[in-house]
Amino acid sequence: MDKFLLSYLEKKYEVREGTQLYMIAEKLLQRLLQGSVCIPVEGDLANSKAIGKKGDIRPLILDEGNLYIQRYFVYQTRILKRIEEMKIHIITGGPGTGKTTSLAEILKNRLNEKILLAAPTGKAAIRMRESLSKQGITLEAKTLHRLLGYKNSLEADIIAIDECSMIDLSMMSKLLDAVPNNCDLYLLGDKNQLASVEAGSVFADICRKYKHICKELKINYRAKDAPGIEKLSKQILENSVENFDNENVHYCENYKFSSWYENLFKAENYEEALKFLKTFQILCATKVGKNGTERINKELCDLARKEKARFTPIIIMENNYQLNLFNGDVGVKDKEYAYFYVGENEIKSFSILTLPAHEAAFAITIHKSQGSEYERVAVVYPDKEMENENEHVFLTKELLYTAITRAKKECFILGNKEVLANSCKKEIFRASGIK
Repeated sequence: MDKFLLSYLEKKYEVREGTQLYMIAEKLLQRLLQGSVCIPVEGDLANSKAIGKKGDIRPLILDEGNLYIQRYFVYQTRILKRIEEMKIHIITGGPGTGKTTSLAEILKNRLNEKILLAAPTGKAAIRMRESLSKQGITLEAKTLHRLLGYKNSLEADIIAIDECSMIDLSMMSKLLDAVPNNCDLYLLGDKNQLASVEAGSVFADICRKYKHICKELKINYRAKDAPGIEKLSKQILENSVENFDNENVHYCENYKFSSWYENLFKAENYEEALKFLKTFQILCATKVGKNGTERINKELCDLARKEKARFTPIIIMENNYQLNLFNGDVGVKDKEYAYFYVGENEIKSFSILTLPAHEAAFAITIHKSQGSEYERVAVVYPDKEMENENEHVFLTKELLYTAITRAKKECFILGNKEVLANSCKKEIFRASGIK
């Protein structure tokens, strides 16, 4: 997109390389890659024909001192307009605060109406369905992509979307456009979690701006099982961490990943192997480097071969609607088949030859773990600050908070203490006009 926009500005509007506007456009594109949808600008840029105001069709839009790429400004404008027109309700809170329980209480009285459920990923949709089913509500939950499909409008009395922190600006705009005005839309999520991979931190922005429609749940009903995780997660958000050790969290100087996977290596059947995946997961801040997913997965794949393990974990890297497998789904494979949970206890097998793109999943990134929970996690941070500034910016308190709160019982933290401490001091900054 960056090359196309800059080339278009040069050819259509004679914005030459090295000029003020060209450099501002470059900065805007760079900030877009880092998640911001606009940048503040000073001075008079209104004279350029490449820049328009609200309602204009120009490649760049200047509004209230912020410069946008036009389509992102359109997404933002649509979101703000639709929120004012709709019956929208927001439920936010950390893990274990009862977001799904609150939704269940609402749905129980309206089961005779048309209800649609969805979440950004297949894994999150399954968890949403499982959570509601435990409270006596049996409804299908789809991925957002599948819910929306090619439809311009959805037909429902109630639509509920879980894990909304993962929704980017363009998807939120598409969702709100598809919801009818007379429908009750419930958005559930943790506003303190990582923002979406693509541009925007739209759920957190909406929670800040529209407090009157936002119900924040603060009591963690699971805290009695792991009070140390609850305590550390609050300290991370408040930047008041004194150490990374307590009754449920353990900082490790030296560690041997192989010891954590002994039970998986010994698994005799796929049921045992899949059950193990609910008990433990390595979560890495980065893909590259000594403490990244690539090296750890290679090391453990080599060890699995040496141990003659029958099953190894894999993660799906792209959506496949025909097979009902989605980006982020984690399962196990042997030499011929792969096995995935498609419900709380329902398992489906697939031929290895038919699988969409996939990778080893002894270790996955923290981003990929959103929408998941495990009994125990090992959070792996780099040994030193990232040299690549674009990666360094993601070592924030939201990243560490998200990783810690994936664990229900116990969390191990590995990595440089200074890097971890610095992470707690940094917040995700994503500029937007949703204020």
